Amino acid sequence: MKHILATLTGALVALSTAAHAETITISTGEYAPFTGESLPNHGVVNGLVTRVAEHAGLDVEFEYMPWKRALEMARNGQVQASSYWGERPDQTGLAMVGPFTLDRNVLYYRTDNPVPEFEDVTELEDVVIGVTHGYSYTPVFWANVENGSIETQTAKDDASNFRKLLGGRIDAFIVDEYVGQYLLEQEFSAEERAQLGSTESAIMGVGGFLQISLEAEGGAALAKRLQAAYDEMQASGALDESRAELSSAAGLGS
Repeated sequence: MKHILATLTGALVALSTAAHAETITISTGEYAPFTGESLPNHGVVNGLVTRVAEHAGLDVEFEYMPWKRALEMARNGQVQASSYWGERPDQTGLAMVGPFTLDRNVLYYRTDNPVPEFEDVTELEDVVIGVTHGYSYTPVFWANVENGSIETQTAKDDASNFRKLLGGRIDAFIVDEYVGQYLLEQEFSAEERAQLGSTESAIMGVGGFLQISLEAEGGAALAKRLQAAYDEMQASGALDESRAELSSAAGLGS
Protein backbone atom coordinates (compact mmCIF):
# COMPACT_ATOMS: atom_id res chain seq x y z
CA MET A 1 0.00 0.00 0.00
CA LYS A 2 2.80 2.42 0.88
CA HIS A 3 4.43 1.67 -2.49
CA ILE A 4 1.17 2.40 -4.31
CA LEU A 5 0.67 5.65 -2.38
CA ALA A 6 4.24 6.73 -3.08
CA THR A 7 3.77 6.01 -6.79
CA LEU A 8 0.51 7.96 -6.88
CA THR A 9 2.09 10.86 -5.01
CA GLY A 10 5.00 10.95 -7.45
CA ALA A 11 2.64 10.91 -10.42
CA LEU A 12 0.58 13.75 -8.96
CA VAL A 13 3.69 15.82 -8.35
CA ALA A 14 4.83 15.23 -11.94
CA LEU A 15 1.42 16.23 -13.28
CA SER A 16 1.37 19.32 -11.08
CA THR A 17 4.85 20.31 -12.29
CA ALA A 18 3.86 19.82 -15.93
CA ALA A 19 0.68 21.83 -15.40
CA HIS A 20 2.67 24.71 -13.94
CA ALA A 21 5.67 24.60 -16.28
CA GLU A 22 7.24 27.99 -16.83
CA THR A 23 6.33 29.55 -20.17
CA ILE A 24 8.81 31.60 -22.14
CA THR A 25 7.81 33.96 -24.93
CA ILE A 26 9.84 33.80 -28.14
CA SER A 27 9.57 36.41 -30.89
CA THR A 28 9.89 35.05 -34.41
CA GLY A 29 8.88 35.62 -38.03
CA GLU A 30 7.76 33.86 -41.19
CA TYR A 31 10.50 31.90 -42.96
CA ALA A 32 9.01 28.68 -44.30
CA PRO A 33 9.77 25.84 -43.89
CA PHE A 34 11.88 26.71 -40.83
CA THR A 35 9.50 29.09 -39.02
CA GLY A 36 5.84 29.85 -39.61
CA GLU A 37 2.67 30.35 -37.60
CA SER A 38 0.57 28.04 -39.80
CA LEU A 39 3.25 25.41 -40.44
CA PRO A 40 3.26 21.99 -38.77
CA ASN A 41 5.08 22.40 -35.42
CA HIS A 42 5.63 26.09 -36.26
CA GLY A 43 8.28 24.94 -38.77
CA VAL A 44 11.40 22.82 -38.50
CA VAL A 45 13.52 25.21 -36.43
CA ASN A 46 10.76 26.48 -34.15
CA GLY A 47 9.63 22.90 -33.66
CA LEU A 48 13.13 21.97 -32.62
CA VAL A 49 13.31 24.96 -30.28
CA THR A 50 10.08 23.71 -28.68
CA ARG A 51 11.52 20.22 -28.18
CA VAL A 52 14.65 21.59 -26.52
CA ALA A 53 12.58 23.87 -24.29
CA GLU A 54 10.39 20.93 -23.28
CA HIS A 55 13.52 18.94 -22.41
CA ALA A 56 14.48 21.85 -20.17
CA GLY A 57 11.05 21.76 -18.50
CA LEU A 58 9.73 24.86 -20.25
CA ASP A 59 6.68 25.68 -22.34
CA VAL A 60 7.00 27.99 -25.34
CA GLU A 61 4.74 30.69 -26.73
CA PHE A 62 5.73 32.08 -30.13
CA GLU A 63 4.84 35.64 -31.13
CA TYR A 64 5.05 36.30 -34.89
CA MET A 65 6.08 39.73 -36.16
CA PRO A 66 8.44 41.42 -38.66
CA TRP A 67 11.98 40.09 -38.24
CA LYS A 68 13.62 43.37 -37.29
CA ARG A 69 11.11 43.96 -34.54
CA ALA A 70 11.48 40.37 -33.33
CA LEU A 71 15.18 40.81 -32.66
CA GLU A 72 14.79 44.23 -31.08
CA MET A 73 12.17 42.93 -28.67
CA ALA A 74 14.62 40.29 -27.48
CA ARG A 75 17.49 42.74 -27.31
CA ASN A 76 15.36 45.10 -25.20
CA GLY A 77 14.07 42.39 -22.87
CA GLN A 78 10.43 42.58 -24.01
CA VAL A 79 10.51 38.83 -24.70
CA GLN A 80 12.80 36.13 -23.33
CA ALA A 81 14.16 35.01 -26.71
CA SER A 82 13.95 35.27 -30.50
CA SER A 83 14.13 32.47 -33.08
CA TYR A 84 16.17 32.15 -35.15
CA TRP A 85 19.31 34.15 -35.99
CA GLY A 86 22.94 33.90 -36.94
CA GLU A 87 25.54 35.44 -34.70
CA ARG A 88 25.01 39.19 -34.83
CA PRO A 89 27.81 41.68 -35.51
CA ASP A 90 26.63 43.28 -32.26
CA GLN A 91 25.59 40.67 -29.68
CA THR A 92 24.92 43.26 -26.98
CA GLY A 93 22.15 42.06 -24.69
CA LEU A 94 21.92 38.65 -26.36
CA ALA A 95 23.21 35.12 -25.74
CA MET A 96 23.08 32.34 -28.33
CA VAL A 97 21.70 28.82 -27.80
CA GLY A 98 22.17 26.15 -30.45
CA PRO A 99 22.89 25.98 -33.33
CA PHE A 100 19.53 24.74 -34.59
CA THR A 101 20.46 24.83 -38.28
CA LEU A 102 23.30 25.57 -40.66
CA ASP A 103 22.20 27.55 -43.69
CA ARG A 104 23.44 26.42 -47.09
CA ASN A 105 22.75 29.26 -49.51
CA VAL A 106 22.70 28.37 -53.20
CA LEU A 107 22.20 30.57 -56.25
CA TYR A 108 19.08 30.09 -58.35
CA TYR A 109 19.27 31.14 -62.01
CA ARG A 110 17.30 30.91 -65.22
CA THR A 111 18.23 27.87 -67.29
CA ASP A 112 18.62 30.10 -70.35
CA ASN A 113 21.20 32.14 -68.45
CA PRO A 114 23.02 29.69 -66.15
CA VAL A 115 25.39 30.75 -63.39
CA PRO A 116 28.70 28.84 -63.33
CA GLU A 117 29.74 26.78 -60.32
CA PHE A 118 32.10 28.63 -58.02
CA GLU A 119 34.46 28.21 -55.10
CA ASP A 120 34.03 31.83 -54.05
CA VAL A 121 31.06 34.02 -54.96
CA THR A 122 33.45 36.83 -55.90
CA GLU A 123 34.30 34.76 -58.99
CA LEU A 124 30.90 35.68 -60.41
CA GLU A 125 31.79 38.89 -62.18
CA ASP A 126 28.96 40.77 -63.88
CA VAL A 127 26.34 38.58 -62.17
CA VAL A 128 23.63 40.65 -60.47
CA ILE A 129 22.51 38.73 -57.38
CA GLY A 130 19.13 39.26 -55.76
CA VAL A 131 19.09 39.54 -51.97
CA THR A 132 16.17 39.82 -49.57
CA HIS A 133 15.67 42.79 -47.27
CA GLY A 134 16.53 42.07 -43.65
CA TYR A 135 18.48 38.85 -44.22
CA SER A 136 21.94 38.57 -42.71
CA TYR A 137 23.67 36.10 -45.10
CA THR A 138 27.31 36.26 -43.96
CA PRO A 139 29.66 39.11 -42.95
CA VAL A 140 32.04 38.06 -45.73
CA PHE A 141 29.24 38.27 -48.29
CA TRP A 142 28.33 41.81 -47.25
CA ALA A 143 31.96 42.87 -47.09
CA ASN A 144 32.29 41.87 -50.75
CA VAL A 145 29.13 43.78 -51.60
CA GLU A 146 30.53 46.90 -49.94
CA ASN A 147 33.89 46.68 -51.73
CA GLY A 148 32.20 46.18 -55.09
CA SER A 149 33.23 42.55 -55.67
CA ILE A 150 29.56 41.49 -55.71
CA GLU A 151 26.68 43.39 -57.32
CA THR A 152 23.29 42.98 -55.66
CA GLN A 153 19.70 44.17 -55.86
CA THR A 154 17.36 44.02 -52.88
CA ALA A 155 13.74 42.85 -52.87
CA LYS A 156 11.21 42.86 -50.05
CA ASP A 157 10.88 39.07 -49.84
CA ASP A 158 12.03 35.80 -51.41
CA ALA A 159 9.01 35.44 -53.68
CA SER A 160 9.69 38.88 -55.16
CA ASN A 161 13.27 37.86 -55.88
CA PHE A 162 12.11 34.73 -57.70
CA ARG A 163 9.73 36.86 -59.79
CA LYS A 164 12.54 39.30 -60.59
CA LEU A 165 14.69 36.34 -61.64
CA LEU A 166 11.97 34.91 -63.87
CA GLY A 167 11.48 38.36 -65.38
CA GLY A 168 15.18 38.74 -66.18
CA ARG A 169 15.68 41.70 -63.84
CA ILE A 170 18.46 39.89 -61.92
CA ASP A 171 20.82 37.10 -62.97
CA ALA A 172 20.70 35.03 -59.78
CA PHE A 173 19.04 34.83 -56.39
CA ILE A 174 20.80 33.72 -53.20
CA VAL A 175 18.58 31.71 -50.84
CA ASP A 176 18.73 28.76 -48.48
CA GLU A 177 18.31 25.64 -50.61
CA TYR A 178 15.38 24.30 -48.58
CA VAL A 179 13.62 27.65 -48.43
CA GLY A 180 13.98 28.04 -52.19
CA GLN A 181 12.68 24.54 -52.84
CA TYR A 182 9.72 24.99 -50.51
CA LEU A 183 8.73 28.41 -51.85
CA LEU A 184 8.88 27.32 -55.50
CA GLU A 185 6.67 24.33 -54.80
CA GLN A 186 4.16 26.40 -52.82
CA GLU A 187 3.86 29.59 -54.88
CA PHE A 188 5.08 28.95 -58.43
CA SER A 189 3.76 26.86 -61.28
CA ALA A 190 5.47 23.82 -62.76
CA GLU A 191 6.13 25.88 -65.91
CA GLU A 192 7.86 28.58 -63.86
CA ARG A 193 9.87 26.05 -61.86
CA ALA A 194 11.07 24.44 -65.10
CA GLN A 195 12.72 27.74 -66.09
CA LEU A 196 14.96 27.75 -63.02
CA GLY A 197 17.99 25.83 -61.84
CA SER A 198 20.33 26.14 -58.88
CA THR A 199 24.04 25.77 -58.27
CA GLU A 200 25.64 22.83 -56.51
CA SER A 201 28.08 25.37 -55.12
CA ALA A 202 26.91 27.03 -51.95
CA ILE A 203 27.73 29.93 -49.72
CA MET A 204 27.74 28.41 -46.27
CA GLY A 205 25.87 30.53 -43.80
CA VAL A 206 26.47 30.79 -40.11
CA GLY A 207 24.56 28.57 -37.73
CA GLY A 208 21.03 29.56 -36.81
CA PHE A 209 20.64 30.18 -33.09
CA LEU A 210 17.97 30.97 -30.53
CA GLN A 211 18.92 34.40 -29.26
CA ILE A 212 18.24 34.73 -25.52
CA SER A 213 17.59 38.17 -24.05
CA LEU A 214 20.07 39.06 -21.33
CA GLU A 215 17.93 42.10 -20.57
CA ALA A 216 14.95 39.95 -19.56
CA GLU A 217 14.86 38.75 -15.96
CA GLY A 218 16.85 35.53 -15.55
CA GLY A 219 18.13 35.67 -19.12
CA ALA A 220 21.64 34.41 -18.44
CA ALA A 221 20.34 31.48 -16.40
CA LEU A 222 17.77 30.69 -19.11
CA ALA A 223 20.49 30.59 -21.77
CA LYS A 224 22.54 28.12 -19.70
CA ARG A 225 19.47 25.98 -19.00
CA LEU A 226 18.46 25.76 -22.65
CA GLN A 227 22.01 25.15 -23.90
CA ALA A 228 22.38 22.33 -21.36
CA ALA A 229 19.14 20.77 -22.64
CA TYR A 230 20.34 21.19 -26.23
CA ASP A 231 23.69 19.55 -25.42
CA GLU A 232 21.98 16.63 -23.66
CA MET A 233 19.68 16.02 -26.62
CA GLN A 234 22.59 16.26 -29.03
CA ALA A 235 24.66 13.76 -27.03
CA SER A 236 21.79 11.26 -26.80
CA GLY A 237 20.84 11.49 -30.49
CA ALA A 238 17.42 12.89 -29.61
CA LEU A 239 18.21 16.18 -31.35
CA ASP A 240 18.91 14.52 -34.70
CA GLU A 241 15.84 12.29 -34.30
CA SER A 242 13.66 15.31 -33.64
CA ARG A 243 15.17 17.22 -36.55
CA ALA A 244 14.49 14.30 -38.91
CA GLU A 245 10.90 13.96 -37.66
CA LEU A 246 10.21 17.69 -38.00
CA SER A 247 11.83 17.85 -41.44
CA SER A 248 9.67 14.95 -42.62
CA ALA A 249 6.55 16.70 -41.33
CA ALA A 250 7.58 19.77 -43.34
CA GLY A 251 8.07 17.70 -46.49
CA LEU A 252 11.86 17.96 -46.44
CA GLY A 253 14.59 15.37 -46.33
CA SER A 254 16.29 14.83 -42.97
